[in-house]
Order: sequence, then C-alpha cells, then structure tokens
Amino acid sequence: MTYYIGVDTGGTFTDVVILDDKGTIIFDKALSTPDNPALGVMNALTNAAALLNTEVETVLADAARFAHGTTVATNALINRRGAKVGLITTVGFEDTTIIARGPMGRTLGVPIEQTLDYIYTERAEPLVPKALIRGIRERVDLEGDVIAPINRADVEQAVKELLAEGVDSIAVCLMWSFRNRNHEDVIKETIGSIGNGTHVSLSSEVAPVIGEFERANTAIVNAYVAPRLASYINDLQERLGAQGFKWPLQVMKNSGGACLPSRIGREAVSIIDSGPVAGLVAAQYFGKILGYDNVLATDMGGTSFDVGVIYRGEPAEEKMPFVDHGLPVRAPRVKEVGIGAGGGSIAWTEGQRLMVGPQSAGASPGPVCYGQGGTAPTVTDALVVLGILDPDNFFGGRMKLDKAAAEAAIQERVAGPLNMTVLEAAAGIYDIVTAKMADLIRKVTVESGYDPREFALFAYGGASPAHVVQYGAALGIKEMIVPHSSAVFSALGCVLSDVKFIYEHSDPLYVEETQEFIDAFNGAFNDLEARVLSDVAASGIGADEIFLVRRLEVRYEGQFNEFTIPWHEGALSFDTMGQIRKEFEERYEARFGQGASRSIHPLEVITFRMEAVKATEKPAIAQVEEAKNNEGVDLAKVGTRPVYLRRYGQLEAVVYDYDHLRAGHTLEGPAIIQRRDTLILVPPGYKATIDGYQNTRISAIEG
Repeated sequence: MTYYIGVDTGGTFTDVVILDDKGTIIFDKALSTPDNPALGVMNALTNAAALLNTEVETVLADAARFAHGTTVATNALINRRGAKVGLITTVGFEDTTIIARGPMGRTLGVPIEQTLDYIYTERAEPLVPKALIRGIRERVDLEGDVIAPINRADVEQAVKELLAEGVDSIAVCLMWSFRNRNHEDVIKETIGSIGNGTHVSLSSEVAPVIGEFERANTAIVNAYVAPRLASYINDLQERLGAQGFKWPLQVMKNSGGACLPSRIGREAVSIIDSGPVAGLVAAQYFGKILGYDNVLATDMGGTSFDVGVIYRGEPAEEKMPFVDHGLPVRAPRVKEVGIGAGGGSIAWTEGQRLMVGPQSAGASPGPVCYGQGGTAPTVTDALVVLGILDPDNFFGGRMKLDKAAAEAAIQERVAGPLNMTVLEAAAGIYDIVTAKMADLIRKVTVESGYDPREFALFAYGGASPAHVVQYGAALGIKEMIVPHSSAVFSALGCVLSDVKFIYEHSDPLYVEETQEFIDAFNGAFNDLEARVLSDVAASGIGADEIFLVRRLEVRYEGQFNEFTIPWHEGALSFDTMGQIRKEFEERYEARFGQGASRSIHPLEVITFRMEAVKATEKPAIAQVEEAKNNEGVDLAKVGTRPVYLRRYGQLEAVVYDYDHLRAGHTLEGPAIIQRRDTLILVPPGYKATIDGYQNTRISAIEG
C-alpha cells in the first residue's frame, strides 16, 4: 500500500489525512502543541496509524508524499517571536517602512472595529526599528539603468554594523531593484562572505514588483519568519526521516500550492496563514467533481471562521494581503477572509449586550466544558447546553465534556448579568456567532459582485457543520455540503495540492497595437520562463514534469488597482491583442457591474506572472455504492435528544450515527448526524443526503 499524507496544524487541533492508493481517506486529529508543533504532528500521525491497525513507522515508510500546512510562520509573526532583522536600503530611503504609505501603517491589517475607531488606533510598530536600518550609496532608475554604482565599502560597513547589533537575518530592498537586481546580488554576496550563515531576503527575489513600501515589507517579513520556519521544517523532516519517511516534505503556501524545503528561505512569507488556504484547494477539487464551478468555502475551527470564494472554477485572489497590522506584502495569495468566530470564541457582556468573540479560549485552557481550567463560556459550551453537542460523544468519545460547568459559566458570565435563562443565553450565543458568519459571507460575496445564491456552500472545520444550515439559509444558498472529511478538510487539501513555483515581474507597459509592445510583452514572459525553468531544474524537477500558467495584472490607465487575468494565448500577436481587453473587461464588469467597463480607455499591463505547476501524484477519491430506496437508514438511528433553538423552541431531534449511514441515505430534520470528528445539525424543513463520496448534502425540503 502507498500512502499520501497531509497534516494541517491549527490553533486547537492538528489534523491528519492519509489517502491510500485506492482513493480511501483515513483521518484523525490530536490537540495542537503550540510550544512544540512537531509533537502535535506526530501525535496526530499516531492516532491515524491506529485506525489503519499499524504503526507510524509503517505508514511513513510506505508514504510517497507528506504535505504540511503549518502555523509556525504565522505564530512567529503574531507573537513577535521571529528573527532579529536588519534592513539595507538605498541611501535616502531609510524611512520608507517607518513612514508607511498613507493610512496603511495605522488602520490596515486590523479588525474593522479597530479601523473605525481611528482616533484611538495607533500606528503599527515596524518589524525593523530605525536603529537597524542602513542606507547605502547606489541608484538604479526606473528603466533599470545604473545611475550610481553600488558603493561596496558602504555595503561592508552596513553589514558589519548590523551583525554587531546582533541581527540574525537581513532584508534588502533597493530602489527599482525589480528592474535590475545586480546591486542586491552584490549585497547578498557580501553578507554571505562575512555574515557567518546570516539569512538574507532580497526584495528582487521575494517580491520583484512595483511599490517600494510593499516590496520592502515583503522582504522584511520573509526575513523575520524564515529562520524559525526553516528550523521547524528541518526538525520535522528529521523526525519523519527517523521513522521511515524517505522524501522531502512539502509545505503549503497561501497561493494554493506547495513548496519544497529547499525554497523555504525565499518563500517563507508565502507560508504565513497558508493552512486555511488548503481547505479551498479541497473545495475546488470536490466542486469540480460534483459539478460546481462556483463554491463558497467556509471553515470554522476552534478560533476563527474563514471564507473563500471559488468562481468559475478558480479561487479569488487577495490583491494586497496584510499579514498583520500595517504589514502589507506582495506575494500571490488566495483570498480568504476571517473573523474571530470559532468553537472557542468567548461569549461576554458589558451588562447591556451579548457579544461573542473575537477573543478565544484557544486550545489551552479551551472551553469551560473541556475541564482544563477555562472559566469563560464559549460557543462550544453553548452547543453543549443547547443539546446540539453530546458531552459523552465529543472527539469520538475520547473526551468527556462537563455540561454542568458550561451551564454554570454561562449563568455567571452571561445569563445572570442579562437577566436571561441559561437556555436563552446559550441560544443567543449560538445565534450571534452564526449571524456573524452569515454577515462575513455576505461581505465577501455581495461586496465583490457575486450573488451567493449562485454558489454551493462547503462547510468544513470541526465546528461549521453545527451552524452551516443556519448561515447558509440566511444567504439563500440552495445546497450546503459537509464533506466526508470536513473536520480535517484543510489537511486533505494539503494532500490534493500541487507543487507550485510562482514568479512575478513588474514591467509597466501601455497596451498598444505596436510591434514594440508585442516584443516587450513576449520578452517579459520569455525572461520569466527562463528563470522558472532554471529554478525548477535546480529543485530536481524536469521541465517535462511541469506545466506553465501565465497571468497578467492589468488596469485602466490612471487607476491604482489591477485585476489579474489569465493569458492562454501563448506568444502575443496582432491577432490576439484584443484578448487582453476582453479578459480584463469581463472581470471588471463581474466585479463592478454591467456597463462599468470603458472600452475606449487605455489599458496598462503592470505585472507579468508565471506559475510552474508540478502536478503531484494523488489517487482519485474513491466512491462507494449507494443504497436503494433509503434501505437501512433506520439502522443508523441511535435515539433522540432534546435540542433548543431560538427559532423553533424545544425540539426532539433524531440522532444518527454517521458510521452507519450509507451513500444514498436521506433523512429529514430535526436531526443530528453524530460523527467522531464533528456533528451536523439538520433543522426542521431540511433534508440531508449522503452521496457517493460520503459527503452530506443538505437542502430545503420542497413545498
């Protein structure tokens, strides 16, 4: 048997999926271990191996791939536990990251509530303080021509001063280096000769695009998280190798692809917040095989709720992602929007209103009902009190929950101060967090020109299935799908991801029907292709193992924001020139409405992008035979349970054991489908059907 393994480390749980060569999915999870994430990974692997009645060593020895979504880079940034970074820039531009660009340093990259409270929103502390920034004499102009040669004495002095300050990572961002990187290469060589292994991040490598503030921050963030991330990946690789794994592990990126360990140093910035993106990869895969081009991917875990959009089969992109307060980066990234709304989100009141989140109890101490020292009531505590969650069957029965403690916490912190019953308060917690999720989906779709009624909705993460019908119905969604592996869907996405190399190069050009434009256009892609093929070969991958995807960032002349469009036409010619405007204006009108495009207005191509994709080996997900005429569905019933929902009052829900449901089975609400990894709530008026992939597909009962 050959195995393909995906592991995703979350704030509360570490999830593992093992796909065998027959397309069968085996999955499990373990509590995350933030102080030593590798321990949580190995614990999850041990649990999954037990389901196969074998040992971790056997699974790893027979594994052909191990793909990992990790929070190490994210946590290093959020907790400010990254490397001590110095910055080298062009003399006269030392204050670029201190000044920031407009309001970016003050209001962007923070929750909307904080943004609106502008007076009391402070500027973000830069990752590199002024004392660790050095300017050197050099200058390249916008055409890439050298105006002032680099002063090597300045470079040596700057490097020695920064090393004396104790920096262990250096970011380099020179003016217009994306047009001519030679001066940055000189600095890298100098650091290599005297830096004693100091990590270097060049802006011309990590973000060769226009915009010195964003480019500098991208290099800085990469320099900040790369050493810690590389150390973790090396440690995990050694642990896996010691137990039989023979191949380089692959790390999930927030572009939706995976990178190899050898490229961590230059792609670390692309790994921040990459775990949730893997869920979109899985949603895209299942959307395709189920016949949906438009998919809303919703992920509710222990600490957050994330939403992504797949439109016409492709995930939406984030044009200017912020990895933290005041820290924009220029790295291709699938768009996902999140809020603090998870199973561990804390319910609280100031005495007048009931609020939920964004604070979270996290994995430790966790919800009150976990019995691990938590005192603040959470969404999970509310689910226990409402009867939605069975305290004796949590985590497959491996963890007993304390309902009485949950009731006491809600009474003390919420119900008492608001003069409500415990049931009313718990129902309020459930409704508020569900409404917040519906509002976020509405924002992500409607504000971007999408009609949510035209989408299927995938609900995954450990907590989403208990809420999905409520927030899906609020948006008019016709079908809601809880995948078979919903609780570990991002880990499955890691397995289904491909290795992806992405290169960008800004070379602003007006779109003109001239041979000069055609030559410049084709030349830009030819240069990118040469870089791609060189790096792919250096990574041990043959040119015949990849396929190339070309994209353009285009805007109307005078605008500040670009749209990314695909370019499938190969070399540009006069015959294909019109395709640029056609692709751009189709997307422009989809975003801003019919008639918003201006066909007579000049276009600019700002950035060229090339993606080299190595499709990984992955067996097709196996289907199972469907039962006829709902035969055997009653065998899955394990009893009933009282459930309280504000909209319906007290209900008696039929409880089904998912392990005894078969493909083809249909059941009607009120019902609870109980699984070892999650539970699915089917309210009155809805039906749930198990399909051939063992997904649970929920829709309203007609009539």
